[in-house]
Amino acid sequence: MSCGNIPEGQGTAEEEQVAMPRRKQVRRVDKNTCQRCKISKSMYIVRNVTFCKPCFETAVFGRFVKLLHPPLQTPQSGSSSSRNAVSHAIRPPRQAGDVLIALSSGAGSTAMLDLLLSRSYVGRGDGAVTDKTKGEKEPIWGKGWVVYVEFAGVLDGVEDRLEDVKGWVERLDKGLGWIGVRAEDVFDGELKNRLRDIAGLASQDSGQEVEDTIAIDLKDADLPLFSTPLSSASSTTPLDHLRKLIASLPPPSRPALLSNILSSLLTLISQTIPNISHLLRGETSTRQAQRLISGTASGRGWSLPLELSAARKDDDGLVRLKPMKDLSVKEAAVYCNLKGFNGFTRNDRRWDAAGPAGKRDARGKGGVTSLEMLTEQFIAGLSVTHPSTVSTINRTGDKLVFPGEASNSPTCPVCQLPVDPSALEWKSRSALTSLPTKTNPVASPSAGENTTPLAPLLCYACLTTFTPPTVNARTASTQNEPVPLPLWIGENVARQQGNVVERATMKDQIKDFLIQDA
Repeated sequence: MSCGNIPEGQGTAEEEQVAMPRRKQVRRVDKNTCQRCKISKSMYIVRNVTFCKPCFETAVFGRFVKLLHPPLQTPQSGSSSSRNAVSHAIRPPRQAGDVLIALSSGAGSTAMLDLLLSRSYVGRGDGAVTDKTKGEKEPIWGKGWVVYVEFAGVLDGVEDRLEDVKGWVERLDKGLGWIGVRAEDVFDGELKNRLRDIAGLASQDSGQEVEDTIAIDLKDADLPLFSTPLSSASSTTPLDHLRKLIASLPPPSRPALLSNILSSLLTLISQTIPNISHLLRGETSTRQAQRLISGTASGRGWSLPLELSAARKDDDGLVRLKPMKDLSVKEAAVYCNLKGFNGFTRNDRRWDAAGPAGKRDARGKGGVTSLEMLTEQFIAGLSVTHPSTVSTINRTGDKLVFPGEASNSPTCPVCQLPVDPSALEWKSRSALTSLPTKTNPVASPSAGENTTPLAPLLCYACLTTFTPPTVNARTASTQNEPVPLPLWIGENVARQQGNVVERATMKDQIKDFLIQDA
């Protein structure tokens, strides 16, 4: 039986209209030609689309400003329509403060820095007047600061690149301020004064220097805190404190601690350097997809929408931006190759190399580094055969909404994000926090005065990070010495305790005006 198709030109107009429509032929695309300009020879294939060098750079910049411009726009800038006012096609106006750019020497942050400098988004800080008649563009930020955090001190086999990155930034000759810190500086009480010296400010009074910190007993599920001198021994350095803390944690918890150290240092620098209004991080969509899966698996689902957001404003007015969120690490690497940055970029963080290696059992299993490392390897391998994996994961993550109020919720002293309600209660119902053993009970440490347990103040993810490994009772009983915690955790704990005392004092002052329930 015929399908009813009539050969072209052999039927009337009515017959051809009634007949079954023919399948539309698919236009074949020449992969050797750029699909954007249709003229130049293609050099790169990204997401099944071919680009030449100029068109690829234009496409990267267009997706970069799509996330960078809207948070910087004001309702008065651009068109009268509110929708057009936040359009990414309109160059934002001059911002009131300066910008802090986090540089990790990876492809994402390196490409972000080049995009900002090549388009004159960051000024030199000299107050030069822009001549628009000559085609000059007014910078969005008057001055930019580049911060680099070095983790080589706690990572085995990782090269120290602090001086190399500093030299690379200085060779750019764009008037950028340089701030180089190390991960162990979280135990250095003089870090704030060193940052103030870099900014040209007077140092704080030495009488206000932090001499004591808090130590934690990781063998107790309540995580009791103890006051201990910061420099109990003259030979103990901040690096020794950090290595001791990392070695006390199980291998799967160490990358989460390093991530919190990075966030705390960036927050401290943005609060110490004057006139910082924006913090830019070059996390790509690939890194965001890894963070989404690992964060969900580790119990960070409550605050995950805030952590993954492309733009977030803190209570102190600092705006955190991630303009590289729509670009994959492959696109960022291709851009760095286009600009000749191959010899500078390093994309492997190797945070799983922190501390001693995990032990393996008799079957050869165990020794798993971290959930973050497993997720990174999984997404990297799956993206080869399924290129849409990263975009699909990120589209799912964009639908997440924070269920609470970020401004009024109590924050975790470790990650400094809102604490999910009843985290400790949920942890006690869903996980084993202690097991009966045949060993003798270990006495509580007497390193200092017991202040308060840390467990009730933590979010679920950080509570999991500091949970003692109870599966190995013999290992847990061999060492019972409190481990010093970084200074920012002690400051946050003291601030929360101060808030409680302040509220109690306020209630006592207004007790005569309170109406009692009948």
